Amino acid sequence: MTGLFNGVASSARAMAARLNPVRFARREEGTVTAFALMIFVLMVGACGIAIDVMRYETQRAQLQYTLDRAILAAAALTQPYDPEAVVRDYFDISGLEDYRLDVRVEQGLNFRRVHAYAELEVRSMFMQLFGIRMLTSPAIGAAEERINNIEVSMVIDISGSMGSNSRMTNLRPAARDFITEVLTANDNTAGDENLVSISIVPYNGRVNSGDLIDSVFTFDNLHDYSNCARFTPAPTNYSYDPDVDGDWDASLWADSDFLRTAIDPAVPLARLGHFDRNNNWTDQAHTNSHCQTDQYGAILPWQHDETILHTHINSLGTGGWTAIDLGVNWGVGLLDPAAAPAVDGLIAAGHVHEDFDDRPAPYDDDETIKVVVMMTDGANTNQYDLREPYRDGYSPIFYHEDDDRYSIWYEDQNQFWVWSNGVGTRTSSGWWQNQPYGGFGDYGLTWTDWYSNGGVDAYTFDASEDGYLLSWVDLFADYTAEYIAEQWYVVPANQSGLWTAHNDLVDNSHYLYAGQVAGDRNLRAICDAANNAGIVVFAIGFEAPPVVRR
Repeated sequence: MTGLFNGVASSARAMAARLNPVRFARREEGTVTAFALMIFVLMVGACGIAIDVMRYETQRAQLQYTLDRAILAAAALTQPYDPEAVVRDYFDISGLEDYRLDVRVEQGLNFRRVHAYAELEVRSMFMQLFGIRMLTSPAIGAAEERINNIEVSMVIDISGSMGSNSRMTNLRPAARDFITEVLTANDNTAGDENLVSISIVPYNGRVNSGDLIDSVFTFDNLHDYSNCARFTPAPTNYSYDPDVDGDWDASLWADSDFLRTAIDPAVPLARLGHFDRNNNWTDQAHTNSHCQTDQYGAILPWQHDETILHTHINSLGTGGWTAIDLGVNWGVGLLDPAAAPAVDGLIAAGHVHEDFDDRPAPYDDDETIKVVVMMTDGANTNQYDLREPYRDGYSPIFYHEDDDRYSIWYEDQNQFWVWSNGVGTRTSSGWWQNQPYGGFGDYGLTWTDWYSNGGVDAYTFDASEDGYLLSWVDLFADYTAEYIAEQWYVVPANQSGLWTAHNDLVDNSHYLYAGQVAGDRNLRAICDAANNAGIVVFAIGFEAPPVVRR
């Protein structure tokens, strides 16, 4: 009994000892498990945050990478597509979804700046346990391409239709504003260096090259009355024909004169004949030159002075047919590096600023942009010149200066008709003979020279003689074609059917050397050549017909 009591008492004391508050507080069994649980929760949270941050950074990096590539491509001045559309296309094919994108574009003649902001929301997987449900991934960037030097050719329509509906009245301020805007680049440079040069090329059915161009370019020796040029035409089967990969056909470029942008100042340009096409036969004197002899509508090359450029724009009126291809050909030619000697010549003469001594720049100069701005209100129409038999050389008309007597060689008759007095008319009398009036000796040649060595082509003028053979150039420079035909090319009353050249001279179709189809073909060729060379061509149709707007 006593033993049982002692056992119970001992157990009671042991239980009391375990329940002692001081001793319970000092015991450490089981605390590691609680701490480990807490650390585990924290580790899981930290790893989850790291995963969310990694997902966020991956998306942000892809977003920024896509944006950077997009704005660089869109800002390139050689990029032919809409800059904002380019940026959006990059994002469309990137694989990104649910992004927000804002694109802003600023651009001018020689610069383009593309600014873009994008953001993408990344839903958190673990951070939402801490109250963060979404992370916003932003990307921002701007890219700009700017070219310092600008060479501009303004090719301006001054044909007759520009006088309708106040077109020229509206054109002048628009052209002046464009010039002012472009020339602002010259005001923003250190050292007052001129970065912008502008050439003005007015055109109607021809281009009046003017005295400045004539002083530094070479024209043929057909005459020296006026300076309107013709260019090598494109062949009738010409069409733009790139290779299958879209590149220019190098062989077509290398072998074709009509596909060259250069107008070499040292190579003679073919002049238009100097004639009066509009007056009828009753007007004896040449009074209305097809190509101007003054400076109206002349080319103004490589200028930087705003006042001079504005004054030239203000001087332009309207009249004539439309030859867009001639205007663009000159506009492109003034941008071609081959024209550099002409620029040097005008600088030396004080007509062009010395800052332009390195112009036109090479086509591969990354610091230069070359631009043609062409404006027209209509389509190509007619281009006129004298027919080849009457452009050059001698006519079959002999003039005896001492006796004021004319003789005409009629090839069909193989004789000379001598007017009985002065210049012939329909009713004038005369006679046939085998030599011109006064004999061949009065004209510095012999019968053998004339009959055996090619007739007119064998003639050489000797100023010491009493008479001379009239040249076609001088005839057309002094008289209208109708007057020439009526006075000299009418068959004498008693000799019908011997000469029909009258129609050749006075029929307008015989002046025509290029119509709309040929003009369009030539224009396509020079624009293709300019495009291949890297020249930017802006074509502005001002109230133009549908055929031009296409």
